[in-house]
Amino acid sequence: MNEAAKSLAQLKKANKLVRLAFHKNGPKSYKRGQGALLRALLENDGATQRELVKTLGINRSNLKDVVKKAQRNEYVTIESVDEPRTYAVKLTNLGRELAEKRVAANDRTADEILSCLTAEEVKQLDAITEKLIVAMKEKGISGKKKGYKVRRKKHRR
Repeated sequence: MNEAAKSLAQLKKANKLVRLAFHKNGPKSYKRGQGALLRALLENDGATQRELVKTLGINRSNLKDVVKKAQRNEYVTIESVDEPRTYAVKLTNLGRELAEKRVAANDRTADEILSCLTAEEVKQLDAITEKLIVAMKEKGISGKKKGYKVRRKKHRR
């Protein structure tokens, strides 16, 4: 294994441990789903369906499922707007309280993870990771999936 492969293996291991720390200490499913929805609504004080599709990076049908689930849990309300075929989503008091707790837990976990680094090291880490991200995007690697394939389970009777 060459030095580049060793460095990337270390980066991969660190990424896995960071994800496990968030799973243990912080909010779960924060990238997609109800957690991401609540965070987006907290940051924007409500949003339309079209804004949420753009912010969360998910398609409309998946967003609708997430919003309906959050509505059933009484985290959000759905309101009609003047635009055709769209709706507005707003946080309820319960949803706002949960979103604020999740943001606080996320911040606390991030602080704990990076507490072993100095402020200068954190800046260096940010610069290095940003440089890697830009380099990968320039090579056409965006991390976004092309197309959507539905996998169906075969049921046996």
